[in-house]
Amino acid sequence: MKKHFLYYTIFGISFFLFGLVQSYIRPSYVGGNDLVIYFLGVAPNFFPGIGIPSFFYVSIPEVFKSNSSVYKNRLKWSVVISMVGLIGNEFIAKYTPGRGVFDWNDILWTLIGGSLFILVNKLVEKE
Repeated sequence: MKKHFLYYTIFGISFFLFGLVQSYIRPSYVGGNDLVIYFLGVAPNFFPGIGIPSFFYVSIPEVFKSNSSVYKNRLKWSVVISMVGLIGNEFIAKYTPGRGVFDWNDILWTLIGGSLFILVNKLVEKE
């Protein structure tokens, strides 16, 4: 049960940071540091890349039976579902006028977030 709490905490913190960066820090940043501007640009993709798989990882056992393939492979499915959705959203932005800017860096940082979630999961489940 403690592990579930950790995954929900990861989900909550990542979406708190997503909202903080997206709504407050990015719009009010007036500095000219290119590195800071870059990280503020990709952070809204990085944080959901960690948070959404966290949520699915603890939600899948609530929906699927323990003998199902989805349940047994929930780490893989958590990451795959999340990455398809987040990267798909990036492509939707590319082809939908007025919906944002397509950026390969956003896709890269989404994948880095998902990879970090896998690493965290491996460390947590190793205990």
